[in-house]
Amino acid sequence: MADSLDLLVLGGGIAGCGVARLAARNGLRVALIERGDLGSGASSASSHMLHGGLRYLEHGRFHLVRESLRERAEVSRMAPALARPRRFLVPLYRGDRVAPWKLRLGLTLYDFLAGAQGLSPHVMARARDVLGLEPELSPAGLLAAGIYSDVVMDDARLVIAVARDAAAHGAAIRTWSEPVTARRTEKGEFTITARDRLNGSEHAYTARLVINATGPWCDATRRWLATAMTPGAAAPPSALRPSRGVHLVYPPLTRGHGLLLTARSDGRVFFVIPYADWSLVGTTEVESHSPPADAEFVPTHEEVQYLRGELARALPGTRDAMPLGVTSGLRPLLASGDSVGHASREHRVIDENRVISIAGGKYTTFRVMARDTLAVALARLGRHVAARDSDDPLPAPLAGDPPLERAIDHAVEFEFAQRIEDVLRRRSRLWLAPDGGRDAARVVAERMARRLGWSAERAREEVAAWDGARSEDDVLLERVRRAG
Repeated sequence: MADSLDLLVLGGGIAGCGVARLAARNGLRVALIERGDLGSGASSASSHMLHGGLRYLEHGRFHLVRESLRERAEVSRMAPALARPRRFLVPLYRGDRVAPWKLRLGLTLYDFLAGAQGLSPHVMARARDVLGLEPELSPAGLLAAGIYSDVVMDDARLVIAVARDAAAHGAAIRTWSEPVTARRTEKGEFTITARDRLNGSEHAYTARLVINATGPWCDATRRWLATAMTPGAAAPPSALRPSRGVHLVYPPLTRGHGLLLTARSDGRVFFVIPYADWSLVGTTEVESHSPPADAEFVPTHEEVQYLRGELARALPGTRDAMPLGVTSGLRPLLASGDSVGHASREHRVIDENRVISIAGGKYTTFRVMARDTLAVALARLGRHVAARDSDDPLPAPLAGDPPLERAIDHAVEFEFAQRIEDVLRRRSRLWLAPDGGRDAARVVAERMARRLGWSAERAREEVAAWDGARSEDDVLLERVRRAG
């Protein structure tokens, strides 16, 4: 017997979890299925920022910046344990593309668009004072710096908090579950069968509407559903033009400030972002296909070297520093004629015969994306009322630094963890330990085996899978070390 739903959400990133949360809070019967772990795609490979997008001001996208800054404030209040304000420096050097007056104007506008919900306002600092704050910055040609505020967050844990809120209001959340068949019923509803990728079991769902929130796979999902429902049907045109973004993880590189920098080689903006006990350096922008091939998710040696080279120009003392880890994800950018570096971060809701797809968007505005998607869904369901959103606090993670066994139990019982990579990569930062989390993997496997009833063979397979994934990262980083 298939579950009978109003909405079936495909995709467990921040957009899908946001839709499931809002739908459940508005009394709809909703389930979410995700072929991997929650947030295991682009939503855990971001720059870890809730921000308005200072650089979008150059392209005149004032509405997007204002909307993002409003959401920055709301989400920060909803998840204070996962989102913290930080001060960012924007160093200005002789010959830079952006003149001091232009930066001052941009930061003033950024503060203005944030309105009453803004953080500490910007200031301009002289070169001597800038080097006092961050002495590792290159002093050659340094004129001044703008200093402004933004928010750094834990992207994967925030996805999980949103999913927990959805589940608390009645949504069914099923991870590691892949749709395999889809058909229309005589009533015009959808029946979709999903296979559990861990145990092979199958589960059927019948829903009045399907929400496609699969991020960079949006076009692939649209095409699969179109041909599954109507064999031989023409594939819908692409809505996306994804781009790959790579980040490097280092030990702390600054004295607590974030840095917004300009790459000397191509004039692109990149960041050094203080995140917990580490620094993130990124990001790259390499155009990808839609639907993307598996290889397009893999960071390249050239991208890693590009980031290392630009970092060394900005912070000369890091020239011989080696990254501890690397992340890579595809941004689901809307298709456009702009260059990939100028592509819009707005979103679009596409209604194709009761398959409602959310394309594009940015992490910070996930609640706006959910409201716009649910507005279309409610109209399709004949409910001509606006969705009621809430800024109630999201479920908080465990406080402090709990013992590993307690963290594992909490991840399994409350945070939908089903594999050791779920715990090591997205519910903790153990993957950044010197051994890549290999020692912890064995503890996690043993504890999860008892909690989930794994066989000894399954536990060994989980550890081997983790070792294999970490070895792939190690190979890339070793190539970087050898290249110098």
